[in-house]
Amino acid sequence: MNKIEKTTLTNGLTIYFYEDKRKHTTIFQLITFFGGMSKDYKIDNVDYHFSDGIAHILEHYLVECSKYGNYIEILGQHDMNSNACTHGKITRYFFDTVDNIEFGIKTLLNCIYSPIFTEENLTKVKEPIYQEIRGKENNKFYHEDIKVLNNCFHSLSFKTTGGTIEEVKNISLEDIKLCYEAFYQPSNQIIIVAGNFNKEQVLKTIKEETKTIKIPKHKVEKINIKEKKEVVKQEDELLFPTPKTYTEVTYKISLDHLSNLEQLKLDFYIYYFMEMTTSESSPLYKKVIKNKIITGSITKSKTQLENYLLLSIGSYTDKKEELVNSIIEEFKNPTLDKELFEIDKKNTILEIILREENLSSMISPLIGNIVDFNYPYPDTIEDIEKFSFEEFKKLIQSLDFTNYTVTTIKNPKN
Repeated sequence: MNKIEKTTLTNGLTIYFYEDKRKHTTIFQLITFFGGMSKDYKIDNVDYHFSDGIAHILEHYLVECSKYGNYIEILGQHDMNSNACTHGKITRYFFDTVDNIEFGIKTLLNCIYSPIFTEENLTKVKEPIYQEIRGKENNKFYHEDIKVLNNCFHSLSFKTTGGTIEEVKNISLEDIKLCYEAFYQPSNQIIIVAGNFNKEQVLKTIKEETKTIKIPKHKVEKINIKEKKEVVKQEDELLFPTPKTYTEVTYKISLDHLSNLEQLKLDFYIYYFMEMTTSESSPLYKKVIKNKIITGSITKSKTQLENYLLLSIGSYTDKKEELVNSIIEEFKNPTLDKELFEIDKKNTILEIILREENLSSMISPLIGNIVDFNYPYPDTIEDIEKFSFEEFKKLIQSLDFTNYTVTTIKNPKN
């Protein structure tokens, strides 16, 4: 595996280089540690509780409203693929190119660091976001996700990365400008460059384009919200047009007892665990199919919000109580299979081997490790080979599966 090199500039900007001369392309990513879940901060000794959607609006604003123009359009004219995306904890601005990477770097950085803040620009940026939100409102699972978060968390207020239409309307130019100044400092950002490039030239370009950044600085502290371990509500219904009733059990699991490294391992182990307990070969699935509790597959998902892990398991069913009881019974005493563990472990090693064939597949896990676990390294084959079934069992058995909420999506006509 090619070595990843790290450099930190005097302004605090950290750069990760992954050179691979076998590739024809280069990927450039600017990552800011401000995302959809970034909500509660003390800025210049004043408490702020930002609305959902503010990081997403700021992403659109910086792409579209710089004094240089829209960087996606500019780079597109030079045959470069580029985009931006708001995640839970970060916002990414990126492009990939075959050549002329210095032009791409200059264009992207100039645009991100030269916004023009006007009411007219903000109004223009909000319009497509309203349409984006309206498009989600016809999705029952969009509404279910919000209900689940409401029923899980007492104090943590995040519900959606994009926010509601009302929240977006109420976000002011002053809010946007404050978040830009507070979070878009180079010391709160990283750059990742991967592929076929000249490291010395790229580093020189980045230094030149960031040495004159003059964004007003603020004193920023994250407010740690105290959250109860218990769910708010153990059962709830969502009335929404659906051809068949859907029921889901969501476990709210505290991770306070685990270190960052243990949480990183758990990220792999939870995937193994969910496959063991909900796949078509699992005892749970065989039971609910045999008893005709469900006729299709079991769905599963995981979300992490602050130091809580949410695990959701559900299916379409007309036998809600039987499905819920079956899930709860299985997760009280989960089936942990050593043979399946070893198969999953081998599959993970194979995935890591194949990552080197694709630049995006190579750097995405690195970004995840940095953002989620403060671990600035990619996963290696050697890391996975150290995984053990005994450690897997210990971590899974350390999780509390007694705290959950049940959500049912029902057609109001039924």
